[in-house]
Amino acid sequence: MTTENIFAAIRKWKNLIDSYQNGIDANGAEILNYLNQGTHFSVSGEEIEQWKINLASEELKTIHAYVGIHENRLKFFLIDSRSDKDADFNTILTKEFSREFTEEKMESNDLEVTPPPITAESAINRSFRWNMFGTAWMQAQKTADLFQLISIPFSDYEKMGIEGGQTCTSFFGLTDDLVKKGSDFSYHIEIITVKSLAVNHMSETAENYSTPRPPFTIDTLNDYQLLKQSNSVFV
Repeated sequence: MTTENIFAAIRKWKNLIDSYQNGIDANGAEILNYLNQGTHFSVSGEEIEQWKINLASEELKTIHAYVGIHENRLKFFLIDSRSDKDADFNTILTKEFSREFTEEKMESNDLEVTPPPITAESAINRSFRWNMFGTAWMQAQKTADLFQLISIPFSDYEKMGIEGGQTCTSFFGLTDDLVKKGSDFSYHIEIITVKSLAVNHMSETAENYSTPRPPFTIDTLNDYQLLKQSNSVFV
């Protein structure tokens, strides 16, 4: 896809969520339909290694997973935070939101990390929560900032320990939103990543320190040039 196509796809998602928050309730169902078109996207060891090179000099290392709509399909556009801040859009990876994947079971060589990753059981529970309560989440977004991208710590992928053409799997979940504790719906959408997944197997641990944007917290819109420029270009 060209940069212009990616801009247009991100803008189409923005227009859809804006119209929902401006009172067109029917678009809430359309947004959920897009978010349920697939189940996951995959990232390869080669792609993680390239991100590692791009982020080598950065203190805060994240991957920005933008959401867009292209030819009536939900797409994810992944770019490392350094490239995004520098508006180096040649590094964007376009990911299909798919329901098909090659089952892959890898030997575990997980390292102990601090804070620890979540368990497979927790990952499954959060994915189940998304599948069961996506409509309630959608209704809560009428008075919130509906996400345009999800910021994922690079460490979530680096800890997978995969190489070359091996892939890890990323999927949606709902997790506790500490900022909204006590509200009617105190959960936000997240991206969970597992090292291997098969019909009778899942990695013992998963990574899930992702955060939807907006709102922006320690970062600013200038750190998200793909978002900024896509919303400032009109075609």
